[in-house]
Amino acid sequence: MSRAVADLLSILDLEQLERNLFRGRSPQTSWQRVFGGQVIGQALVAACRTVEKKTSWLRFSVLEQKGDVRFAQSPQKNASGPVP
Repeated sequence: MSRAVADLLSILDLEQLERNLFRGRSPQTSWQRVFGGQVIGQALVAACRTVEKKTSWLRFSVLEQKGDVRFAQSPQKNASGPVP
């Protein structure tokens, strides 16, 4: 397995904090940005780990703004404020 594939798989391997709550990680680069494909991939992995015997069949998203690592590091907040 190539280094790039191994790195991708490690980014998609989420840490489960509690039931239905996962934490992903971002590569340690000088940019420190969250990329849309990474977020979508991690969300799909989390979704697949929360349901049994279901498959994802719709994979479409529109990402209009760059990501902000400050929100990605806090599972209790998102861009619009605290998660209910």
